[in-house]
Amino acid sequence: MSPDLSLYQLPRDIRPEHYELLLAPDPETSRFEGEVRITVDIYRDTLEFVLNSVDLKILEAAAEIDGFDFPLRAEMDSEHERVILRGSRLFEAESKAVLRIRFAGTLNDLLAGFYRSTFTGPDGSTEVIATTQFEATDARRAFPCWDEPSVKATFRLTARIPAPLVALSNMPIESEEVLRDGRKDVAFRVTPRMSTYLLHLTVGRFECVAGRTPEGVDVAVWTTPGRREEGIFARDIAIRLLPWYNSYFGISYPLPKMDLVAIPDFAAGAMENWGVLTYRETALLVPAGESSARTLQRVAIVVAHEMAHQWFGDLVTMAWWDDLWLNEGFASWMEVKAVDHLFPEWGMWELFEAEDMVEAMDLDALRSSHPIEVEVRNPHEINEIFDAISYMKGGSLIRMLERFLGPETFRKGISEYLSKYAYQNASTADLWNALGRSSGQDVRTIMESWTRQTGYPVLLAGDGPSPVLRQVPFFVHPALMGEALSKKDAPAWNVMMNLSDDKGEAQSFLMNGRTADLPRPAGGGRWRNLNVGHVGFYRVLYPDPMRDELLGDVRAGVLSASDRLGIENDLFALGRSGLAPLKDYLEALRAFRSERRYTVWADIVGNLDWIDGLMAFGAGWDLLAAFVARLCRPAFDRAGWEIPEGEGHQERLLRSLLLVTLGISGDRGILDEACRRFDRFLSDRKSLPPDLRLAVFRTVARRGDAGLHRTFVGLAGKAGSQEEKNRYLSALASFGDAALLRETLELSLSDLVRIQDTVGVVSQVAANPHGRELAWTFFTERFDTFRHRYEAGGFALQRLVRSVSAEFRSEADRERVRAFFGEHPLEGAKRTIDQALETIELRTLVWEREKEGLSSFLGNPGEPGRG
Repeated sequence: MSPDLSLYQLPRDIRPEHYELLLAPDPETSRFEGEVRITVDIYRDTLEFVLNSVDLKILEAAAEIDGFDFPLRAEMDSEHERVILRGSRLFEAESKAVLRIRFAGTLNDLLAGFYRSTFTGPDGSTEVIATTQFEATDARRAFPCWDEPSVKATFRLTARIPAPLVALSNMPIESEEVLRDGRKDVAFRVTPRMSTYLLHLTVGRFECVAGRTPEGVDVAVWTTPGRREEGIFARDIAIRLLPWYNSYFGISYPLPKMDLVAIPDFAAGAMENWGVLTYRETALLVPAGESSARTLQRVAIVVAHEMAHQWFGDLVTMAWWDDLWLNEGFASWMEVKAVDHLFPEWGMWELFEAEDMVEAMDLDALRSSHPIEVEVRNPHEINEIFDAISYMKGGSLIRMLERFLGPETFRKGISEYLSKYAYQNASTADLWNALGRSSGQDVRTIMESWTRQTGYPVLLAGDGPSPVLRQVPFFVHPALMGEALSKKDAPAWNVMMNLSDDKGEAQSFLMNGRTADLPRPAGGGRWRNLNVGHVGFYRVLYPDPMRDELLGDVRAGVLSASDRLGIENDLFALGRSGLAPLKDYLEALRAFRSERRYTVWADIVGNLDWIDGLMAFGAGWDLLAAFVARLCRPAFDRAGWEIPEGEGHQERLLRSLLLVTLGISGDRGILDEACRRFDRFLSDRKSLPPDLRLAVFRTVARRGDAGLHRTFVGLAGKAGSQEEKNRYLSALASFGDAALLRETLELSLSDLVRIQDTVGVVSQVAANPHGRELAWTFFTERFDTFRHRYEAGGFALQRLVRSVSAEFRSEADRERVRAFFGEHPLEGAKRTIDQALETIELRTLVWEREKEGLSSFLGNPGEPGRG
């Protein structure tokens, strides 16, 4: 019998108005105690109060009504993460009560709830931070509460902490009182009405770099001692963006301060706690002279993302987690828009297409994907939807809709939505209705085809001046794609298209049926490009003449980088799905011989890496490496080893990408020069620019020996920043020797690697063809350790499961993975396991279908740089 999922949601008969919360953590003993007084409204006669609670010991509970206390008996319901407080009298409807609960708990090592983080102080000693991470359902690990997003209340938090430490929370400090026992009570001002998952407390030794916006909002970046200067870049980003957000939304940031806090141990990239945003150190700090262009981009993007949540998520919150995408999809779109405003020269929308949109389209082409609006009930299901669909597909759809409606019309609708639902909860339908009112369009009907069903279409285009279009669901799995082509009643989408003709004139078109006749171009001629700017979340299968014309435009350099990327990525996806031979994709790469943009090369390299993994240790694998080297070397020669002063952002990214690609592919000249530069780096750290370090480290490691492995271990142990340490860990995952990769895997669970970074190390070993089997074996051997660390949920568990299991290419491997997870279920990764199994199956089919064609082509490919 299936469990009653409604038991994971609390009864609606009691609702809190206000929490008076005292938390007293002891970082040294990893314990905490607390007391909460919750003012509640009683809507129906009841004998009990049902709250969320996990891993807390209830010491005492009572209900206060009209000045009288009535004891409550606590009964734990661990399966449903609840505590039931039962009274001996009836609590009548239409009355108020104050629940008073004393409790105790442990500062855990799960990076969720109220947990401990450690760092090495300036004197070399280990120091402890107590910090919280409550999204999605972990406030209940810190105090008994109504831990659901629709149950908003106000909070007054007091932290009782050792006197020398700093306490940070959502609001400014209201008062501090030193106690006789050497502790102090730090009381914070009352918060606005908000959800429990946005409440936050951090306690430890911190220092800050601060500033103020023109509107008078105090902005500070908080770091562990000795690192405050590394927060200047993020502080400046926040100060510049806050007025811009105020203007865009038409609603001023409502809190008096904004803290950005770097936490050494942090499961996600960052968290949008209202007024006190928390981050991994690598997502917030920029060590002077040590950070790459990639790090600057990441810090800017993650800061912008969490700031966008202060409106979308904090001010207006989804009513339940099935609308998580309202938070994450919008912030994923807004982060790019905001950083593009600050740094238009970076080409952020191109980067979004290459790094986010492509990932979302890959995942959503699986049958085991899920709709953006997806029903979830229990904490495991909730944690599973923090994925590329909620974030990246959501952001892609918002971008597509903005172009369709027009930027200003779209902005007005967003402003109306935020104003109407401020300090409340809203649904996807509420957003569509607001945008419909601002635009006069039936936005809800258009968009529900995108948010309420899985996947997206591929448009099959006919030839001629006004070709007939047919849309079918796109699957990367060849067998599923074949089935979709034969179905007459397959799902359809309202496709918002942007077309251009052979004169470069653009025109929009809404395809709202399974077939459509495109109108003739306004100026005569023929349609040339059916997804201008690669904004539409769909693929296009062109007839051969149109495809060849587009590739001719690529060669001639008359298409934008976004268009070149879209055409190239579609060709690769179509090749995997069986709609075209995969070798045709390799043939088409000749058209990109003069490509100079990082975003296009990043997708090409990523796709070649997928083919490399497919062919690993099989026929023609060595020929692929030679093909890749011939393809990429001219582009690297144009870039060169030296970084000119003032070089552009994407140029800096491109050099590193091509360098590591050539190094891993075995280019002897690259390898020799990388070794020479690495040897010099060992005696002169400043000799190797940060933009080149990761590429050089990975290149020399691929053919390195045990001595070099020990060198990288030593460097990782002495790294001055987490960014630099991660480079060394990546190098340790790049060796070609199986015994050394096994050592790397063992190190991933040692004190050398933080819990949050273990998954990254194991994933990189799994992505290394020489480490694929090793990583799977290691995962199965240490399964209990991984499950304890990461089953609390989120990205880490999903990434770990996918990375160690999805790279295989045989039916025997698929059965082995299926059997293991059948015997070792992971509640927080059910969908991810299904996706991994589907991916193995499609890789098996693609390999069997394509191996002869790929080997034959690579044996006589011609010159990739010609044609």
